[in-house]
Amino acid sequence: MGDKTAAAGNRLGVLVGWTSQDLGRRMILSIQTHERSTWEHGDRPLQTTVMMTKSQAAVLANHLLKVSGQTPPPRRRGWLASFFE
Repeated sequence: MGDKTAAAGNRLGVLVGWTSQDLGRRMILSIQTHERSTWEHGDRPLQTTVMMTKSQAAVLANHLLKVSGQTPPPRRRGWLASFFE
């Protein structure tokens, strides 16, 4: 990576893992990434932790589904709907 990219706060890496924690109306998303230098030196992945509302998480999830070309999983039918089949 060039010095300009690092100076601007932009980092380029590959996603190698993630975890999430439910906090009620909010959640914490932690992502682990490797940059070329951390991978080549055998260092541990870098971790970034973000707190967001569940609405933000849903918007992010829908965006990732859309740009990846995937379809969301089918909605589960409630017991009342299955009763009338």
